[in-house]
Amino acid sequence: MSITSDRNEPSIRPRGAAASRLTEREWIDAAFRHIAKANFDDIRVEELAREMGVTKGSFYWHFRNRQHLVERVLEHWMDRATIQVTRWARSEEEGGLERLERLLSLPANTPPDKRGAEIELAVRSWARREKLAADTVRKVDEVRADFFRELMADLGLDGEEAAKRAAIAQSFMLGEALLQTGRTKAERLATVRACAEMIAAPARP
Repeated sequence: MSITSDRNEPSIRPRGAAASRLTEREWIDAAFRHIAKANFDDIRVEELAREMGVTKGSFYWHFRNRQHLVERVLEHWMDRATIQVTRWARSEEEGGLERLERLLSLPANTPPDKRGAEIELAVRSWARREKLAADTVRKVDEVRADFFRELMADLGLDGEEAAKRAAIAQSFMLGEALLQTGRTKAERLATVRACAEMIAAPARP
C-alpha cells in the first residue's frame, strides 16, 4: 500500500492547548518507535495520538498531513544514519585503524533499546516499494561510502583498492547491525577487530 496524503486531513494547523502538548520531535520519535515494531505502511495518526494520550490537534500543529510526517521521519533517519554517525566517528583523535574499528563497532555498542537495526531494516524494506524511501536510502549509502573511502585514505589506500575495501567495510557494518546471530558483545567486538585489521592491512605490491 502506498503512503499518500489523506484528503480528509486538515491543512490548517490548530492553535491553543492542543498545539502545545507535544513537540515535532516527540511525534517523530513516536513514529520511530512504531516503525521499529511494525513498518511505515502501518503509521496512523490516530494510533500515534492514542499511544501518546493526545488528540490529533497536536499532530496538525507540526505536520500538514501523514505524508509530511513520513518525510520528516526519513530526514531524521538520514541525519542519524550519516551526519551524527560520522561526527561521532571523528570525535576522537585516533589513527586510521582505530577510527575504522570505532565505526565498525557501533552496532555492537549500541543499546538494544535504541532499535537502530529495526528502523534501518524497516526503511530499507519500505524502499523496495516507495521512491521517497529509496531515494533516502541511496543518499545514506552514498554518504556512508564517501566516509569509508575517507577512512581508507587515512590508512594510505587509494584508487580501486581503497574502493574495494571501503565497500567491504560498509557491507560488514550493515550486516553486523542487521544479523541476529546470538553472539555476545565480546565476541562481536573481537570479530570487528579482526575485520578492521584485515581491511587495514597493507596493499599487496
